[in-house]
Amino acid sequence: MKKIPNWIIIVVVIALVVASKFIFFAPKEDAAAAAKAKPKGPVAVNYYVVKATAFSNDVFSTGKIGALNQIDILPEVGGKVTAIYFKEGETVNKGSVLVKLNDADLQAQLLKSKTQIALSEQKLERLRKLISINGISKEELDIQENELNSLKADQAYILAQLAKTTIVAPFTGVIGLKNISEGSFVSLNTPIVSLVQTKPLYVEFSVPEKYSNLFNKGIAVKFSNDHMKEAQTATIYAIEPRVDELTKTIKARATYNGSEHFYPGSFVKVFANLGETQNALMIPTQCVIPTLKGQKVFISKNGIATEVMVTIGVRTDDKIQIIDGINAGDTVITTGLLSIKKESPLKLLKSVN
Repeated sequence: MKKIPNWIIIVVVIALVVASKFIFFAPKEDAAAAAKAKPKGPVAVNYYVVKATAFSNDVFSTGKIGALNQIDILPEVGGKVTAIYFKEGETVNKGSVLVKLNDADLQAQLLKSKTQIALSEQKLERLRKLISINGISKEELDIQENELNSLKADQAYILAQLAKTTIVAPFTGVIGLKNISEGSFVSLNTPIVSLVQTKPLYVEFSVPEKYSNLFNKGIAVKFSNDHMKEAQTATIYAIEPRVDELTKTIKARATYNGSEHFYPGSFVKVFANLGETQNALMIPTQCVIPTLKGQKVFISKNGIATEVMVTIGVRTDDKIQIIDGINAGDTVITTGLLSIKKESPLKLLKSVN
């Protein structure tokens, strides 16, 4: 049998390789090219037509009840308790004597001081008579007058110490539970009893800083707790002049002088109406997309998606205020936001309210 030349075998192999390329790869390339050339259809979305509306600036917050005045009464001097003049839980008036401490040693010092002052005054009177006839020098008279003034200063100090042994109520309020008994010894750090002013009270709460231009003194707020049948009213009397760096809120206090009983320190729910905003541009909350640079929305212009950066304002339950970035009449996209890119064709389906 005649042997086939090598060059013929090589030519056949090359021919087979070239043929396989057209058979196996050409259709795929054509399909990819066709898919690339085929235009994508529009994204079906719902939309919201922006319109200017009025809305009420209602703020809900949590707060606490506080007393305008409340203290733990501590003695100014140490000593033994000789008398207690209050009953736990009763109301006492400002200036009422609450506790008396032992003052026997101070009373003895006061008696001694009075005797010394009396003798010094008599001596001074004799010297004044002598100086009138030049019986003594002016210097001796001055020394005696200084001695008398020094004794009077010592007496004033003793009287001040005596006053500290009588503990009185600094304001009208309700006495708490006592921590002492008659005969016990108290030091400067011994809490005797608490005193709380129960009327009027205040409600302390905070609102987000975005309401700062609407937050003013004199605004009435409502507050309640789980045990109240109806909300009570308080009036804002003081506002913190700075924003809390951690919570970005502004703190305020409102005075309550009603008949409902509250314990200072208890928590309440607070509602405040900060007025009504006219011609506000409100859109559904889901329209706003957070980004690294802020917030954005997609609007439809002639059936094409347009990306717009916006500045947001206050929120309600389902809508958010847009301060800058869109205008009344714009068509804002509400659904399909993950499928939309800049300049994507859109198919508007249904308008949402």
